[in-house]
Amino acid sequence: MTRIPATPRTAPCFRALPVLLAVFLPVFGAAKDWDVYTLKGRQYVSDENVVKFYGFERFSKEGDNRLFRHETLTMTWRIGSESIYVNNIKFNLSFPIEENGGMAMLSLVDLAKLVDPVVRPSYIRKPIVFDTVVIDAGHGAHDSGAKGPFGREKDYTLDTALRLEKQLQARGFKTVMTRREDVFLTLGQRVEIANRQKNAIFISIHYNSSGAKTANGIETYALAPQGTRTHVGGSPWNSPLTGNTSDAENIALATAVHAHVISDIRAIDRGIKRARFNVLRGINKPGILFEGGFVTNPAEAKLIDDPEHRERLAISIAEAVVRFKKAVGKK
Repeated sequence: MTRIPATPRTAPCFRALPVLLAVFLPVFGAAKDWDVYTLKGRQYVSDENVVKFYGFERFSKEGDNRLFRHETLTMTWRIGSESIYVNNIKFNLSFPIEENGGMAMLSLVDLAKLVDPVVRPSYIRKPIVFDTVVIDAGHGAHDSGAKGPFGREKDYTLDTALRLEKQLQARGFKTVMTRREDVFLTLGQRVEIANRQKNAIFISIHYNSSGAKTANGIETYALAPQGTRTHVGGSPWNSPLTGNTSDAENIALATAVHAHVISDIRAIDRGIKRARFNVLRGINKPGILFEGGFVTNPAEAKLIDDPEHRERLAISIAEAVVRFKKAVGKK
């Protein structure tokens, strides 16, 4: 076991009721150090250390399950699992929860790049100042994206993006669209458009597909941190990418959008995930890719084809951006 200094916890945590970015809380407790264990060549922190560090009021063990409770925040782990839940919102981990000496161990990278920004977004190294949202409607022209029984992904993404633009403008944001008609843009062109904007965040809108027609639900992607695997296959990438400079901001933005939409739409929660999609790799600002459901699932495809449903999605994402700005902007 190695002991490393911990950053003093002097900033408030935020309320994580069903929408995880809403109201700031009083200070969680602080610990002097992280006790870091090396297992299988990787660094981990124990459940007990997490309890002390964040000052959880209640902590219980039941077999492989761990339950952490604060007045307005509940977190659950399970040994062997590749996901955790914070206030019933699913977060997919970079590495599974391990067992060591009766303790549940969370990888240090998941602690630093997921749990801390989610539980404590007010402590991100600097305020996220933005007044502009770059909205990217996935696919276009000959690139139709996923095809379902009622329509094509490229049409649904553009319609949703245009609706989101109106909702954000109504809330005082400036907006930049990567496309506003049925045209094709390379992923590099989309990144280039986004990177030209100052004081901005980036949201790429997509809909999902699967060979299994039963697959359904909503998932949101942030860029995978350096040295971790992704949730769409591939080996760990050990070189830093431009987008990795915003790892904490990316996961906080993903949390804000995903949690708000799941709460509003009452959709199946497929979790917040990590990937190295090209459209996220080169982004020089906080960015996410949102998958609004499966066009290949007959029931969900029918819902996606409903303009009123796409309007509800747009409203929910816009409200999430408002909450995100309040949570991580200038204090």
